[in-house]
Amino acid sequence: MPEIGVLLVEDERLLDRVVSDALRTIGVPCETVGCEEQAAQKLAQRRYDLLLLDLRILHSSGVAVLRQARERYPDIPVIVITAYATTEDVEHALALGVDALLYKPFDIDTLLNTVRTLLYRRTPEAAVHAGTQTRADACIGLRWLEIGALTMLRSEAYTVLGRVMHGDELFLSVRTDWLEPPHPARWTVEWTGDDALYQFEARVVDATPEADGILWILRLPRLIRRVQRRRHPRVPVSGKAFVSMAGRLQRATHAELVDLSEGGVCLVLTEPPLRGATLHLEIHAHAAQGALDFQAEGTVRSIVAFTRQGEPRYRAGVQLERLPTAIVQQIRQLHRERLTHP
Repeated sequence: MPEIGVLLVEDERLLDRVVSDALRTIGVPCETVGCEEQAAQKLAQRRYDLLLLDLRILHSSGVAVLRQARERYPDIPVIVITAYATTEDVEHALALGVDALLYKPFDIDTLLNTVRTLLYRRTPEAAVHAGTQTRADACIGLRWLEIGALTMLRSEAYTVLGRVMHGDELFLSVRTDWLEPPHPARWTVEWTGDDALYQFEARVVDATPEADGILWILRLPRLIRRVQRRRHPRVPVSGKAFVSMAGRLQRATHAELVDLSEGGVCLVLTEPPLRGATLHLEIHAHAAQGALDFQAEGTVRSIVAFTRQGEPRYRAGVQLERLPTAIVQQIRQLHRERLTHP
């Protein structure tokens, strides 16, 4: 049995192929079933890292599958898919505990972002040290890759998700599913940290076959760099944004502010926006050093679905157009205060 995997319960053949293929592009193994009986058999055989569940399945309700999953594995992450905004099934599912709710038709990138977030959410056991743009043997800098964490390994032939087993200043061990030989001599290792995407080339020192996969021993490079990061630093804020947008949300609505930068804002909404949609924002932000009130336009670049106290929520990253100079200066001052008075 694969160590890392997703169980997809979906009776629409086209949708299950689209979803399973999309998950495999990010290295996540996916098994699919189309009815309650098959799902029960799979859940009895092993514990999955994530359950992806349609509420309307053949001859049954997805709520019955969710109930069985919760009885066996109370803390298993669950993403529910539904075509109906409010039904008894949705209410029952939320009452049983759902980590994210997606409405059909959903954006595949929103699904993948949500899957990544749920898979990477875990309690660290110990840290593997690697500094950003720092010699690998320095043991200083950002602690971004932890034992038990998930990381993606890429080569010309494979993309596979692995779990970090151990690491020190020179070596990293990662367990993956079984791969057919010939095995790669080098892997491109990718890890999404809190602040950026990290990527480095690692030489394979050893590949040990095990009962449920392969344990890779990788030689860490002397230099590890961030290959992608935000252009501007984020400042945590509180407050509200009055949002109007084209697409699914035909009316203006309120959103909660999470953080703010010169180039973007993170919002939490009660209804899913459309990726790529243009938003008209009236922002009222509050920070310890004062208030920021302004209007702006932006484009939705990323969405992650989640639930809060049994209610669906959607965290949207919005790229803002050019802000007024006075607001930019205020944001820079807030960031300076954080650095000088943490």
